[in-house]
Order: sequence, then C-alpha cells, then structure tokens
Amino acid sequence: MLLSRFLSANKRGVIQRTMHTKIIQELLSQEDSEEAIQRITSIDSNKDTSRNHLLIKILETTEDHELRNQAAIALSELQDDRAVEPLIQAIMDPGTSGSRGTFLYALEHLDYILHIEHIIPFIGDTSLEVCAQSFMLLEQLEDKLSNEQILTCEQVIEQQIRHNERKLLVVALDMVRSWK
Repeated sequence: MLLSRFLSANKRGVIQRTMHTKIIQELLSQEDSEEAIQRITSIDSNKDTSRNHLLIKILETTEDHELRNQAAIALSELQDDRAVEPLIQAIMDPGTSGSRGTFLYALEHLDYILHIEHIIPFIGDTSLEVCAQSFMLLEQLEDKLSNEQILTCEQVIEQQIRHNERKLLVVALDMVRSWK
C-alpha cells in the first residue's frame, strides 16, 4: 500500500515536472517571455533541479536578455556546475555584453576555477558591474589556485594592462602576485 502511494506520488511529480517543462517550451515558442520568466522563477524558488537542462538550453539559445538573465540566476541559485560552461560561453559572446554582469554574478556560487583566465580580462571592462564582479570572482580564488594558474592569471592581467590601463587591473595584478 505504501509503495503504491509512493509510486503514484512520484509519478505525479514526474508528470508535473514534465508538464511544467512543456509549458515553458510552449511559452518560449509563442514568445511569451513574461510568463516563461515567472515559470523559471518558480523553478528557482522550488529548488527544482530536474529542469536544469531546460534552463541551460534557454541560456544558450534565447535572444531575450531578460529571460536569459533569469535562467542564469536560477542556475546559480540551484548551484548546478553544469551551467559553468554555458555561462562562460555567454560571457565571451559579444552579443551578450549587456548581460555580462549577471552571468558573472551567476558564477559566484559555482565551480568556475578552471575558467578564470576567461573571466580576468573583464576586470578591465568599461562596465563597473562587470569589472567589480570579475575582480570579486578572482579574489574568491585566493588559496585555491595552483602556482601554474597563478602564473597564467598574472600573464593574462599583464597582457590586459598593455592594452588597458584601468586601475583595477593593476590592483588585480598586485593581488595575484601576492599569492605566490
């Protein structure tokens, strides 16, 4: 009796998650991004990791910046490290320059250490939010980077300084050098 109730409840949960996913996909195809954003927010607030693949797909494919930002934040809140690669790709995409601060923020609670060399150049960005977020992500890696990674970070920052003399890059270089 208990087993049949459990299976029935579990089946309902699977059916509900599947329906929710289909609804989001349908809303996206109908270009109803406001409703899709509300659905994504409910995934985040319910800590439902079963739809992370859908959030990653939205992050990778949608042109709607609000929807993409909401998917990035939801993935961060769900702390799914599978989102790191798509977030790095989104950060590097010239077409998403207005959303970089959000993508960098989304990395904060994820394991991004292997991608720090892609994040560092944004310390010299013209956007204060992007600069600060990139610097903070680097700063969080103190005592976590290998000597080889520290050297790579130092080289990337030095190269950036040659093209961009922003003060925060110099501060970042001094910080990384102090980690040796």
